[in-house]
Amino acid sequence: MKNPLRSFVLAGAACLLLTASALAGQTSTLWQTFRKPEDFAKLKKGDKIVYVCNECKTVSEVTVASPEEAMEHCKEGATVTCPSCKMKVRVAFRGPPKNQSVERQVTYVNEKGEECMFIAKAAPQK
Repeated sequence: MKNPLRSFVLAGAACLLLTASALAGQTSTLWQTFRKPEDFAKLKKGDKIVYVCNECKTVSEVTVASPEEAMEHCKEGATVTCPSCKMKVRVAFRGPPKNQSVERQVTYVNEKGEECMFIAKAAPQK
């Protein structure tokens, strides 16, 4: 008669091996998401950013024209337009305004107040 614990351990090891080999073949793009005004302040003319729009399911790369233009992306109440679907979204901050220990984050919301876009630094070209 077989030992059930041994069979269970061997089955678990086989599943782990299959999962690890499947994940090894996947590649992903990692973006540095901009969530603070300080992130936008570091941008210079010619830097590339991406708009990731959840409404039209697109990623659009845009070149920053000036540092002032970059800072427009983090002014509360300003509007940002998706380059693909032309939808206008509003810049909003999330987090408690009076609690200085919790950092407020820049978000982009649609007319329903739902987060629908984010902006990130474009991955460097290889």
